[in-house]
Formats: sequence, structure tokens, C-alpha cells
Amino acid sequence: MNKITKRLETIEDTEITQKVREAQIRQLYNQTWVGLMGGSVVSISICVALWEAIPQWKLLLWLSISLLFIFMRGFLTFAFQRKAPSGHTIYRWANLHVFGTIASGLMWAVPSVFLWPSHSATHQLVWSICIISTSASAVAMYFIWIPSYISFLSLSVVPISIRLLSEEGLVYIILGLLGLFFTVVLAQTGKMMHDASLRSLIISFRNEALSSLLLEEKTKQEALAIKLQSALDQLSQLSMTDELTGLWNRRFLNATVQEDVAQSIRNYRNIQQEPPKKTIDIDIFFIIIDLDHFKSVNDTYGHSIGDQVLVQMSQLLSSSFRNIDRIIRWGGEEFMMIVRNACRDDYTLLAERVRLAVETHQFDIGIEKPLRLTCSIGIAVFPFLPNWPEALNWDRVLEVADACLYAAKRSGRNAWIGLTPTEFATEKDFEVNFTKYVPNLIRDGKLEIKTSLPNNILISWAD
Repeated sequence: MNKITKRLETIEDTEITQKVREAQIRQLYNQTWVGLMGGSVVSISICVALWEAIPQWKLLLWLSISLLFIFMRGFLTFAFQRKAPSGHTIYRWANLHVFGTIASGLMWAVPSVFLWPSHSATHQLVWSICIISTSASAVAMYFIWIPSYISFLSLSVVPISIRLLSEEGLVYIILGLLGLFFTVVLAQTGKMMHDASLRSLIISFRNEALSSLLLEEKTKQEALAIKLQSALDQLSQLSMTDELTGLWNRRFLNATVQEDVAQSIRNYRNIQQEPPKKTIDIDIFFIIIDLDHFKSVNDTYGHSIGDQVLVQMSQLLSSSFRNIDRIIRWGGEEFMMIVRNACRDDYTLLAERVRLAVETHQFDIGIEKPLRLTCSIGIAVFPFLPNWPEALNWDRVLEVADACLYAAKRSGRNAWIGLTPTEFATEKDFEVNFTKYVPNLIRDGKLEIKTSLPNNILISWAD
């Protein structure tokens, strides 16, 4: 707030002062129309009231000149509003308005000298009342600009007051003194109205400037917040991606898998209440892929070549899966695939596609003969038990995939293995760490092996 306050003080010294002056001058001209119309009416009324008391040619001459001045001031007001000046040029228009009020004030001072009805106290009173009331109206119209209302007030009321003081008789003296007193009162009233209006304008523009500054600061803060959030997002992404391959890492899996698992469980609950008419894709595949004999690549060609192989492997996997699937650098030469919105009946096709893609891929390591590699794959589907989707949480299903991977590596490599429960399996069969008892569950018909190996009997589930 201190920063905003300092900027606001700077603005007040420059912009607000200029804006207040411009607003005063515009308001002055806007209120001039009322004063001009009032002056026209009063001028004509005076001529009618004094038609028999003063030579008519004098009245007509005075009325003609007064209306001419009123017309010229009206034209000036019209020109100002049409031009709508701003900046320092607007002060010239303020001076023109003061010249106009001086001319009008002099026209109202003329009666005290040339149009004074010498032999009629009643008509003299008419002059005095009309001039003083007109001056009061001028103060009410032009209070916003001190030079305008002071010039009119002093040139109209002071001469008529002096004329009254010059007449013989106590009544005239009292009236003259009252005229001067009324001049002072009107001047003070105009000053009070001017000060109140000035304070109002300053507060208005100060609030406007403050609002503008606050909005500017808010915009800056929002921009900084966006940049900060972007930086945090980038930092978060960096913390969840593998530096070498650019794939997601284990931290990403821990941060996102719960949402995927919860969605899959909700889908299974829904179909238990209302079975679908056709197969729907609501399963999640956990696929662990391990490059076979990768250590020999590092030992033979060096770790930099091994890194090249891992990068090419990540590119190969990225081209083999959908955009909605998640590819994770699981560690070392192991990769994890999270296949969402899938059908459990399709995982064998997907596993074979990946195995064949790696087997047939030529890894370019900068030598004449490309490197050929194979991989071992372990697969498990979540929910592992479709009838009890919440029986095994996702990390236990991941253990099933890991067990299948190591079985594939122990059973000859370049193969994939998956385990699925049979119709004889129940929730109780998997309450303990069942991966230790996979052979028993297979023998009891509780688990079914699906693999690319030609003979299930030869699969080795333990060292």
C-alpha cells in the first residue's frame, strides 16, 4: 500500500490537478446556459417594468446590447461544448468565460449610471432587486470558477450599492450598505460552494486514480500469479518426468493413479447395477516392459550408447500407444505403461504388439550394423477381480504385473505373461500376498495364464 500511496501522491500533483481544472471549466460552461436564459428573461422583464419610467430608446439600446452579449456568450458556450477542449488549451476558454462575465457585469452596472429612474423610488427598488437577484443567480451558476462569479458580482452589485449611497436619505444609505453586505455574503457563499465542489472533484478523481492503481496492481499480481503457477507447474512436471527420456516417472504415477483407479471402480459399480448391452472399455492395464540383456549393452558400448537405446525405446513406446495412455520410466531399463479405458480381453493383443515392435526395431547407435534387442513383459489388469473391484488395490495389481515380468525373464525372455482370475476365483483367494502362491492358484484353477510362450508348464514363477 505504501507504494500505491506514493504513486497516488505523484498522480495528485500532476494528473488529478489537471483533471479537476478541466472538470471545473466544463461544469462552468454547462451551467452557463441557465444563466444566459435567466439573464435574457430578467432583461426583458426590466424593460417592460420600467417602460414608462425611463426613456424608451435608452431601454431598447441597453436591451439590444445586453441580448447581443448574451448571444455572443451563448455562441462561445456552444463552441466550447462542440470543440470539447482538454489539456492546457482549456484554460484559454476559462479566460474567455471570465471576459464574458465581465462584459455582462458591466452591462448590469450601466443602469446605476445611465438608466437610473431619478424621480421614482419604486422603480429604483426594481432596479436594485433585479440586479441583486441576478447577481445571486450568477453566483449559483458560476461558483465553480471564482474569477467568473467574482467579476460579475463586483461589477453589478457594487455600482448599484454606491449609487444608493450617493442618494440622499437614510433609507438609501441603508440600502447601499445592505447591497455591499450582500456582495460580501454572496462572495463568501460562492467561495464555500466552490470549496465544497472542489473537494468533491478531488475525492472523485482521487478515488478514480486509486481504483486505477489498484486495478493495475491487481493485474500485475494476477500476471505474477500466473507466472508463478506456470513456474510451479513446470517445476512439478520436471519433478515428475525422467530427465533422460522425458517420460513420466514413478512420482507421477503416485500422483495420478488414484484418480484413474477411482474412475474405473465407479464404472464397475455402475455396470453391476445396470449391466451394459455390449463390452465397454473401463479397465486399466499395468504393463511393465524390461529390455533383455541391457547390461551387456552398457558393458559393450558404454553408458552413453545405453542412454541412446533408452531414448529410442521411449520413442518406440510412445508411437505404440494412444495419447491417453501413460508411459513411465520405471527405472533402469524398465518401462511402465498405464493403459486407461481399455477392455481386459484386448491386453494379449497389445502385449504382443509391443513385444514384436521391440524385437523388430533397429536401434541406431552410430555403428554400421543397428542393434537388435528384445524385451520381457508382465501384465495385470485392474480391477483384478471384476466382481469385487475394490478387493485388490492398484499397487497389489502392480505386484502381479511385476511377478509376470520376472516369470517371463526366468522363462526365456522375449515374451509376455499375464495372469487373470477364473470364474472359480473368489475374493478370499487373494486376501494374502498371493503372488507367492501363483503356481498353487494356477493348479487349483483360480488363475489363468496368458502368454506368448509356447508352453505354460515351463514357466518359472520362482528362482
